[in-house]
Parts: sequence; structure tokens; C-alpha cells
Amino acid sequence: MSLSRTDGPPGPTPATTHLVVGYDEHRGRAALTHAIALAARLDAHLHVVHVVDTYDTPVDPDTDDWEQRTGARAEAERAHACAELAALPGNWSFYTAHGDPARILAAIADDHDAAMIVIGAPRPGLAALVERLVGASVSTRLVHHGHRPVLVVPGTD
Repeated sequence: MSLSRTDGPPGPTPATTHLVVGYDEHRGRAALTHAIALAARLDAHLHVVHVVDTYDTPVDPDTDDWEQRTGARAEAERAHACAELAALPGNWSFYTAHGDPARILAAIADDHDAAMIVIGAPRPGLAALVERLVGASVSTRLVHHGHRPVLVVPGTD
């Protein structure tokens, strides 16, 4: 698992628990907003995880600047999430990862003994429906094969 981490400032009080939230620009924004409010109420350290996927990569992998454009996209995700995280007084971390989203979210939750994992509702559309039917969606895998509570937050669209 390839992982980079950005830590926010320490909070005014030590965190009493941990929450992990999956984040992307599609369904993850609603999950992040909800997780920020929940973390504030629970005095939790919020671990925000963005797993680079096909939505982050340029269409043509043969272009000379494919890696730079993918990195720039991941950086834009990090910058947006960190701007949202400014609503918390501290106690947060942002991770950019490459790999299997369900495994990465579960591993970070296990590393910090998180109280729950917060994710956005599955994307709409035929491809997402097929993923859910064959058990390949992140939410399906975390709910059916994980051992931590999972909060699925509906999108705002």
C-alpha cells in the first residue's frame, strides 16, 4: 500500500476516539462534511483518506505528463479536503493512497482502532450497480467483510 500523510494541527484537547472517512470529489464530499461535524462532537481525530482511482488519472496513459497530471489531481483533492478540514480546530490527518480502497480504509481504521468508517453512498449508474451486485463496491465490502461500523452518507445531488 502506497501512502502519504499530511497532519493537521493538534487540537485544543487530545482526541478521545478516531474516525476514518473515505474522500473523493464525487460522493465523498458529503461524507467529509458529515464526518467533520461528527468528529467535532466526539472529540475525535479524523483520518481522511483519498484513494487515487481512475477518476484521478488522465484518459490517455501514454501522454508524457500522465504522472504529473495524476499527481496534480491528487494534490487538488488534498487541498480541497484540507480547506474543508479548517472547520476543525485540529486533530486530523489526510492520506493519499494507491491501492484497494476498502482494504486501505480498513487498515487505517485498524491502525487507529477507529470507532467507525464514514463513506459516501455508492455512485449512481450501471457500472456502480454491477459493482454492488458482484460485491465489488467499497461500501458492500466494508459492510459485509469488515469488522467496524460503517456509516454511509447519501450524496447531496
